[in-house]
Amino acid sequence: MKNIIMPITTVSTLLFLSLTSGAGLAEGNVCKGMEHSACSKSTTCRWIKPYKRTDGLKVTGYCRKLPERKTQASQEQGKGSASKKS
Repeated sequence: MKNIIMPITTVSTLLFLSLTSGAGLAEGNVCKGMEHSACSKSTTCRWIKPYKRTDGLKVTGYCRKLPERKTQASQEQGKGSASKKS
């Protein structure tokens, strides 16, 4: 009986970890691959216009995730550490 339970436990644990670790990756790529119209309507994304780099390479327009805003708690924590340095 013990010989059967151990592989089942291992497989179920690996399955759980693979499913939960993929959730974070999906959240990070919300804007990737969006078309201009969909990106413009999104509140979490912004459209980057096409441009030419200094080395001459042309970059096509793309959708980019906006940076996350700091929470009130992290802003207050940052102020506290800045005052300690002075």
